[in-house]
Amino acid sequence: VGGDGPELRVVECLDDSNGISEYPGGDYFGPMLDQYLATGRAAVGVVGRAPSELLDGADIVNFAVTWMLEHLPAS
Repeated sequence: VGGDGPELRVVECLDDSNGISEYPGGDYFGPMLDQYLATGRAAVGVVGRAPSELLDGADIVNFAVTWMLEHLPAS
């Protein structure tokens, strides 16, 4: 959301092969997911014989947006 309300941004091609933002240690999805799971908001269990997590899509997106704003440098 911009200063005057929502803004539409169109991206034709996103090269995220090196990540979309600098983060110490490289990939930030692992630490972000670990912190989300630590909140207890995911269902954790076993499916078949595989350890599994069931995440609410909207909840993880909201968490991730806040996390990225707090932990990643502004571009």
